[in-house]
Amino acid sequence: MSAPSTTASSTYLVTGGAGFVGSHLTDALLAAGHTVVVLDDLSTGDRANLAAAWPSPRLRFVRGSALDARLVAELAGRCDVVVHLATEGAGPVAEVARRHGRRLLTASADEPCDGDVTVVRLYDTVGPRQSSASGAVVPRLAEQAVTGLPLTIQGDGTRRLRLTHVADTVDALLRLLAEPAAAGRVFDIGGTQETAVADLAGVIVERSGSASPLRFVPYEEVDGEVDEEACGEACGEVHPPDSGPLRELTGWEPGSGLLDIVDAALVDAGGAFGVVTTAAAGV
Repeated sequence: MSAPSTTASSTYLVTGGAGFVGSHLTDALLAAGHTVVVLDDLSTGDRANLAAAWPSPRLRFVRGSALDARLVAELAGRCDVVVHLATEGAGPVAEVARRHGRRLLTASADEPCDGDVTVVRLYDTVGPRQSSASGAVVPRLAEQAVTGLPLTIQGDGTRRLRLTHVADTVDALLRLLAEPAAAGRVFDIGGTQETAVADLAGVIVERSGSASPLRFVPYEEVDGEVDEEACGEACGEVHPPDSGPLRELTGWEPGSGLLDIVDAALVDAGGAFGVVTTAAAGV
């Protein structure tokens, strides 16, 4: 089911719009005919993520921080809707959105969901433009399989994920932005199919035809980034996603299953496959 159309010819301020999810949302909003102002300090985002968006005359990119209340106020005053996906700045952005009477959708769990604020919690989102250097398990395991390295699994591999392709995450965001009744509520965006990390690694090996073995590494022995998707309670996550309210309000259902997500990740990692899945096509 396709997402409902958001308000015609709206202008969106997207903080963190050069990031993984933000850049895909920016692409989708531009494709729907909207104007998008991206605010990003590029600390974790990348201009390259907006490569498809640069030619659009309806894109404006501003390099700056969501912590800069004065800058956020200037930009929000010229926009109809604010989407906060940056890792910082929830307070200043929320204050500015309230002052200007703007609808706000935020991925900040610290933000109260009152008035015109919609809070989303994103779980296990994967897809193109996601870097293994970010601590994401799927692109890292896919790269290891494609290059023939051991697939390193942090912990015992029993941690269960509900992987969500970024195209489905963006679809959910668009639906919520188009739904007035989403204001003042919190929504989980997560896939409906659970898989353990060890099982995920096994599927990646099978689909890639790799001879890579699985190697289990205790969390305390991990050097560097910890897999945000894989560590679970060790990273402070204790509640599994419940996408029921999202489905009930908007009719959202994920379009990509586990095999679609794995095949797309292997293609992104440089695997040579004859068929590119729907998920691999991206947003």
